[in-house]
Amino acid sequence: MLVSRVTNTMLKNTLLGNLSMNLSRMDKLQNQLASGRKYGHISDDPAALIYGQAARNKMARLSHYQATVETAQSWLTQAEMGVMEVNKVIGAVYEELVSAGSVKTPDDKKNLAMVVNQLRDHYVDTLNTAYGDRFVFSGYNTPGDNSLGRPNDGIKPFAIDENGDLLFNGFNISQFDKMPAGLLNLDLLGAADPAAALEDFITTLENPDGSLKYPPPTGMDDFVADFPVFADADAALDALMMMQQLKNDLISFDVGPAISMPVTLNGIDLVFYTAKDENTGEPIMRNTFNVLTDVYNAINGIAPDDPLTTDELTKMIKTVQDAQNHVLTKTAELGGRQRRLELLDARYSQDAINYEQMRSDAEDADMAEVIMYLKMAETVYQAALSAGARIIQPTLMDFLR
Repeated sequence: MLVSRVTNTMLKNTLLGNLSMNLSRMDKLQNQLASGRKYGHISDDPAALIYGQAARNKMARLSHYQATVETAQSWLTQAEMGVMEVNKVIGAVYEELVSAGSVKTPDDKKNLAMVVNQLRDHYVDTLNTAYGDRFVFSGYNTPGDNSLGRPNDGIKPFAIDENGDLLFNGFNISQFDKMPAGLLNLDLLGAADPAAALEDFITTLENPDGSLKYPPPTGMDDFVADFPVFADADAALDALMMMQQLKNDLISFDVGPAISMPVTLNGIDLVFYTAKDENTGEPIMRNTFNVLTDVYNAINGIAPDDPLTTDELTKMIKTVQDAQNHVLTKTAELGGRQRRLELLDARYSQDAINYEQMRSDAEDADMAEVIMYLKMAETVYQAALSAGARIIQPTLMDFLR
């Protein structure tokens, strides 16, 4: 049996190698304890670090969406306040209209008309509700922006011109009052031939009895004749396309991956609503501003009647109620968006916790575990030093003796 000779040098080298391994283990544990991270280099565990980096990237994107949701909530809150103020104005006009039906003297009615006139002006002021330096109900079309080739008042998106009509970014939208309701949603901008699309729509409108309101071949001409605000068919097409262009202008935020949400209402959507014509029963679009003007004229005694009788004023109550119901519908729509943003915000908060846990699992050291292993390593190192001291303690003199 061959037995190799173990020398003192061999013992010393083995001891130093073991001590170096123990120190390396302690160094790694001390780094974990000091930094709070499991790994100091990518080579320590590439898979875990890639997993942690992926969690960080998701948290960064999530943080962006959380900030966007917060901003969107602020916009919606401001828009909701504006719509609720509009509702209060219309409600106050409704109360004045009811009161006008019970007063006896023309002077009393004129006093009520003055109140309605002020409420109408406040209605326009409320449409100009702003969030910071941006108007809430005018989309991206801010005053001074002539990118669409339209005039503007240079100050506010909603204004009253010298004729008493309502302007939206300098464009007269009062002229569309009492027109067929479908014109509000007719997609002329997306049509290959807008003129043909408009003519097709006009020549298929029906009366309550089912007959065509504007039968061809003079359908478009008859339509223009019914609404003299349009000089001709081309003018009608241009005006309707401009209105649709303004109507489609709506501020939207990306509140999630492939999730875009409008954060306001477009002014045209807020001002216009669908009602039934009192005489024909056909659906028409009404301009709330024009409705308030009609109420003012009716109470004050301006044409067509001077002033309207109590029964005639009572008939207008339904029109004002329809306008108020429309505003309440828009309020509910904004409330629904607010609720959806709250759900998104709650989900993002939970996602942030989950992603942070993913990152922590991949990167963060377990302090209790690290301290335990560090104490064990210290004990092993101390034992190694003690054993080494006994091994290398004898000298050459000890052997010679």
